Amino acid sequence: GWDLTDIHVRTYSGQHKFSRAIARRMKPDSEPKMTRETAFHSSFAKHTRDFVEYRGYWLANSFAKEGPIAEYWACRQDAVLMDLSPLRKFEVTGPDAEALLQYTLTRDVKKLGVGQVVYTAMCYEHGGMIDDGTLLRLGKDNFRWVGGDDFSGEWLRETAKKLGLNVLVRSSTDQMHNIAVQGPKSRDILREVVWTSPVQPSIGE
Repeated sequence: GWDLTDIHVRTYSGQHKFSRAIARRMKPDSEPKMTRETAFHSSFAKHTRDFVEYRGYWLANSFAKEGPIAEYWACRQDAVLMDLSPLRKFEVTGPDAEALLQYTLTRDVKKLGVGQVVYTAMCYEHGGMIDDGTLLRLGKDNFRWVGGDDFSGEWLRETAKKLGLNVLVRSSTDQMHNIAVQGPKSRDILREVVWTSPVQPSIGE
């Protein structure tokens, strides 16, 4: 016969909402992370219900009112706003931050002024590419690397340890969500909302 036991039943109102989630690990022995909504999710959700999982976050896949073809041409001829929060951000700080980035990136980091940003590649010693992304110099010994993969942060830490460099590499992906404005008219939009220091080229330049 059956051995009956007590069970716990939890009930919810019909208005209670549940979010979908997919667990993912960076490494086989890492703690699983559930798919999350970005800081801009509620704004995008007003225009679409088509979201897909991308690198741990739910991102808008298309907008029904316009469609993917119209979205493509908007990017080519006008401007588009994209949620790029899944990009991996790492704060690289310390006395040897510049030396570490000079060693691991293909750009001449020493020429990068405070407040400037460059697109560059991160490579192994033999030249094989690990990731591409942008590097911002926030201060003399303060940088932010924005790339596509968590491993780029691991590689920075491993290289710093191997070279005996005094530098801290900290992930800020979860704390810093970001959007991108792209397209030929993107400067016209940003010119209205972005302040530029007098010592730096303006958005229009």
